[in-house]
Amino acid sequence: MNKPELMAPAGNQEALKAAIASGADAVYLGGRQFNARAGADNFDRDGILAALDYAHERGCRVYVTVNILLADRELPAAMDYLYFLGAARVDGVIVQDLGLAHLARRLLPELPLIGSTQMTVTNAAGVKYLEQLGFKRVVLARELSLDDIRAIREQVELELEAFVHGALCFSYSGQCLLSSMIGGRSGNRGRCAQPCRLAYTLVDEAGHPLEAKPEHLLSTRDLYTLDRIPDLLAAGVTAFKIEGRLRRPEYVAVVTRAYRRVIDRYLADPRGFAVSPAERAEVAQIFNRDFTPGYLDGDPGVELMGYGRPSNRGLYLGRAGRRQGERWLVRLEAPLRRGDGLDVWVSRGGHQGIVVHHIWQEGREVPQAPPGTTVALELPPATRPGDRIFKTSDVELLEEVRRTYTSPREEPRVPLTMAVRGRPGYPLELEVVDPGGNRVQARTAVAAAVAKRHPLDMATLTAQLGRLGNTPYRLDRLVAHLEGPVMVPLSELNRLRREAIEELRQKRLSSWPQRVPSPESFRAGLEVCLTPRGRVQAPTTKTTITGYTGLPGPVAGNGYHRPRLAVAVGDGEGARVALAAGAGRVYLAGEIWQGKETLDTGDLRELVALAGEKGAEVIPALPRLWHEKEAGRVKKRLEQFMEAGARLIMVANPGGLELLQEYHLAGWGDYPLNVFNVTAVEALAAAGLQGVTLSPELNLEQLREFKSRAPGLPLEGIVHGSLPLIVSAHCVLGARLGGKKPGQVCTAPCRRGRYGLKDRLGLVFPVATDRQCRFYLYNPKEMCLVDHLAAIAGLGLAWIRIEAREKPPGYIRRVTALYREALAALGTREESRVLGAAAREAEALAPAGITRGHYFRGVIDV
Repeated sequence: MNKPELMAPAGNQEALKAAIASGADAVYLGGRQFNARAGADNFDRDGILAALDYAHERGCRVYVTVNILLADRELPAAMDYLYFLGAARVDGVIVQDLGLAHLARRLLPELPLIGSTQMTVTNAAGVKYLEQLGFKRVVLARELSLDDIRAIREQVELELEAFVHGALCFSYSGQCLLSSMIGGRSGNRGRCAQPCRLAYTLVDEAGHPLEAKPEHLLSTRDLYTLDRIPDLLAAGVTAFKIEGRLRRPEYVAVVTRAYRRVIDRYLADPRGFAVSPAERAEVAQIFNRDFTPGYLDGDPGVELMGYGRPSNRGLYLGRAGRRQGERWLVRLEAPLRRGDGLDVWVSRGGHQGIVVHHIWQEGREVPQAPPGTTVALELPPATRPGDRIFKTSDVELLEEVRRTYTSPREEPRVPLTMAVRGRPGYPLELEVVDPGGNRVQARTAVAAAVAKRHPLDMATLTAQLGRLGNTPYRLDRLVAHLEGPVMVPLSELNRLRREAIEELRQKRLSSWPQRVPSPESFRAGLEVCLTPRGRVQAPTTKTTITGYTGLPGPVAGNGYHRPRLAVAVGDGEGARVALAAGAGRVYLAGEIWQGKETLDTGDLRELVALAGEKGAEVIPALPRLWHEKEAGRVKKRLEQFMEAGARLIMVANPGGLELLQEYHLAGWGDYPLNVFNVTAVEALAAAGLQGVTLSPELNLEQLREFKSRAPGLPLEGIVHGSLPLIVSAHCVLGARLGGKKPGQVCTAPCRRGRYGLKDRLGLVFPVATDRQCRFYLYNPKEMCLVDHLAAIAGLGLAWIRIEAREKPPGYIRRVTALYREALAALGTREESRVLGAAAREAEALAPAGITRGHYFRGVIDV
């Protein structure tokens, strides 16, 4: 059985030391830029160099996160940063951005790339796509089951990394726009504000509450898999990843130590494997939002969620009993010590935290009390009998784990073997060997003399050579070959030891390879890659598609290109009305929504023919994402598209890119691919795509850069509609209204009505579900740019899109007609009047109001 890599988070230098001292095989950390945890302390370049030396000397690998979407202006600095990391001997770089990965493979081919969980890899096809791009490893989506992982492992050789502990995102990572669209803080850019941890109220279509009070309906429990280590190993997971770069070092130490012990115990004795109650208690004590195994066994329903509170629960201590003056009697369910932190869940006023300064037992003050005893405590004034008390901080545990990474005496040491050889008249020789076979030799500067009084013996040599102080080494074995009574000055023996250890240190550090070409070669290549003449152009041979030229529309009167109009719909009826209203292209959603009918091959063929008659086209889409258990259905659906005559297929994830290559089909990249820079367009052009829909997180200024710098590939921007802000494997409706629990069948409330989630400001976010029971949370405000079409037309986009997958036919017909009329008026005398009238009508169709998306504000910069 292969030993998995245990990877721990390091948000700062202290956490790094805590992780290594606690047994991590690898750590992952972020720099001050291009990092999806901008809120962590992180590391500057000098800090990264120090971290690499510290970790590598101790045999620990270091991965650096460069895992955000990057604007074009950031790519030169990001590539310079990657070059620095490769030269610094980093063990791998975790990336999300396809453009950055594309450049890295061209210019830094030896630098190991790891696909971030932000790439939303949920199936074997997605892993294969990254494998062909030269990735070393992929971090799988956290929504995968053990069966999913096992099925992927059977088809790929790439290293598979999975999260095993820590916070879970409610949405599939990389597919969440909630923080971005409501507050400008993009998770794809490392600035997530975690609005999923806030309270929401489930309401019906009319906005009436369906539950008594707001709860944290999108706040997940924390992932915990200590007892699932055997299952994860059997499924083929290569690396076990602990989440927590925003956590304190004590958290890193406790959790890493627990997983190290449990993994080693299982590997040593699989049949006798067990997790002790003490190990679970320690991990729960340091931080938990209650625990869940996540999706390892499939959809856990309500057991995934922590509705009551989004913060640390701690360990249950007991309930407030009878009052004694200013104190309360509490029968302890866990040990309590002076200095521990408590959280009292008072009946009125929420949760109130305190630090225990006094404990009374049987009338006298004591420093601590064991479980099962009754003590008197000073609790907050709002406490009432029966209120629950949780211990959120254990002072003894914190002090213990701090010692493991702050005291050199507690640090695990690398065992060394030393051999000493000496005879009178010759220098004393010292050879040092580490467990990895690194071997160094050193000699004294003076010859050994015949000892008259105190010859060197094993005790003296052990004492002097074993004085390894604050180094990460310890003397494990000493062999001496001395011919006769010899001696050298102790000062010379100490110098010999220091010289040998420093040489060993340098040898250990240099054994971690540099992964970069010469600076001159790199910079010359980067200059070529980032100029138009060096860019990968779109394929010169294109699949012929009825109504598709791959070029912008006719030139309007003021000299700019008028884009053509595309509409994304959720079913066949929506496609027909969009075509009738003048859409030049219709995207047919890859998801089948609850309440909608599945189109068979005949229906698809009819739609394709109808579009051709109108000089338009229907482009069916593969699902936005799918798990491996759905792969057969997805491939069958793709074959139906081919039989129906569809010649262009929309894809939204790495798995879709792989399937297009497998079936030799032309494709269009949808916006969930998160195309944020021109180089990402190049990467998709190289993959054979014939056009790309750009990220809705780009602003006008960034979009203008595409006009002058993009390869010859048609581009599209979304200008109207309500975007899904969250896509989740957990259905709120099934959990709250449908009785969804493990092993139970949901009663499908989604088929009985329409619902929404109301936030603290009164905004209602509409929700929808698909046939795979995935949950979509939509922006309550509709994007509308119809009155800004002149500015958008100046961007050189080939297509603009209306997003209407969840909309009824009447809405699709009217909004499509509004945009068609507005586009026709561009460059004419009627432009201002027509665009203004269209904007007023479009706004009237949006009861919750409209938004301009990020076109004018953009996301908060990193």
